[in-house]
Amino acid sequence: MRPERVRQIPALVKAPSFGGRLQAANDNKPDIRESFVSILIGRSLIVGAALLAVAIVAGWSLWLGRTVWRHFA
Repeated sequence: MRPERVRQIPALVKAPSFGGRLQAANDNKPDIRESFVSILIGRSLIVGAALLAVAIVAGWSLWLGRTVWRHFA
């Protein structure tokens, strides 16, 4: 059985607009383009959540300690 011939279709090439080089879509490199503001906001949210968790645990501990103290006093 002979192989079928398939007509070649040229692929469209998109050239970069400002002289940047073409990059393969399957290069498996992470796209690291975070700005300073996004990093600052992310870290602020993490620190804020940690402080909120500490405040909640401290408040609960104080309430529990006061309740136990009143129970045995």
